[in-house]
Amino acid sequence: MQTETPRPALFGAGGLPYPAIAALQQQPGFEAACREFTRGVVDLYQGNRLLNTLVSDRGRLLIGNLALYLHSGFDADDPRSGLTISRLKTLCAEQGICSGGRAEAIVAVMRLFGYLEAAPGAQDRRVRRLVPTERMIESYRKRWTVALAAIEHVLPEVKAAHDAMARDEFTSAMVCQFAEHFIGGVRLLNHSTDLMLFAERNAGFLVMFSLLQGGGPDDAFASRQPLTVSISALARRFGVSRVHVRKLLSDAAAQGFIARPEGSEGPVILLPKLITAAQNFLATAFLFVAYCARAALDEIDSGAD
Repeated sequence: MQTETPRPALFGAGGLPYPAIAALQQQPGFEAACREFTRGVVDLYQGNRLLNTLVSDRGRLLIGNLALYLHSGFDADDPRSGLTISRLKTLCAEQGICSGGRAEAIVAVMRLFGYLEAAPGAQDRRVRRLVPTERMIESYRKRWTVALAAIEHVLPEVKAAHDAMARDEFTSAMVCQFAEHFIGGVRLLNHSTDLMLFAERNAGFLVMFSLLQGGGPDDAFASRQPLTVSISALARRFGVSRVHVRKLLSDAAAQGFIARPEGSEGPVILLPKLITAAQNFLATAFLFVAYCARAALDEIDSGAD
C-alpha cells in the first residue's frame, strides 16, 4: 500500500532558484565553507566493506535518515507506528533508494553494528518495532554540526541552529525536515546531475571531496595544480578496493572531470567541469541545510510557546 507523502514547499513555489546558488558562490567565505565541509565529511566517514556491498554511501545516509524519521513518528496509541522493517522497506522502495530486500539487509547490518535495536518492552510480534541507538543519533548530530559550522562562513544566521544541535528536540526536527523534503521530491543532485558518476559509487563523493581539498592544508579549495593521488591510500581510507578507486578515476577522466597527463597513475588535474558541478552542489546543499535548520528552529520554538 502506498504511504501518503508530504509535499512541503521549498524556497517558494518555484523551487530553489539558480540565482540563489550563484549568489552564494560569490560570498567571500564560500571557499572556506566548501573546504571545511568537505574535510569534515571525509573525517567523519567510517568505511565498512559489508555495507559497501549492499548500498552506496548516499543510500546508507538516506536510509538512516528515513529510519530516524519513522521513529520520530511513533505514537504510543498506535502500535503499528514508528520504525518497523516493513515500513522502512516500503518507503525505500517508493523513493527509489533500493529494493525492500536490500533495505532489510541494511537494517540487519545496522543492528549488528549497534545503530538500531529492538524497541524495549512487550511488542506485537507481527510488528517488531525498532529504535535508533544513541550511537546512530549522535552520528547524524555530528554530520549536521559539521555542516552548520561550515555554512556559518556564508550564512551566519545558522549559528542559532548550530548552538541548538545539543537539544534532542532540534535533532528530531532536523530529521523530519530532511526526510519530509526528500519524500516530497527534493533531490539536491538535480542541480548537479553530472555528479551522479560519483554519487552512485561507493565512496565516490568521498574520493571527490578528497580531490577537491587539494594537495595540502595551505592549498586552495579545488586547486588547479596537479595533485599527487595515492589510489592505495584512498582505498584504505574509504574501505573499498584499489580497483574500485582506479575505475572511478578512469571514468572521471573519460567524462572530462579530471585529467591525468602522465597516464593512468600520474598526477590528477581537476577540470572546470568537476569544479563547477561540485561548487553548484555544495552551494545547493548549504542553502538546503540552512533552510531546514531555520524551519526546525521555528518548529521547536512554536512548540515551546
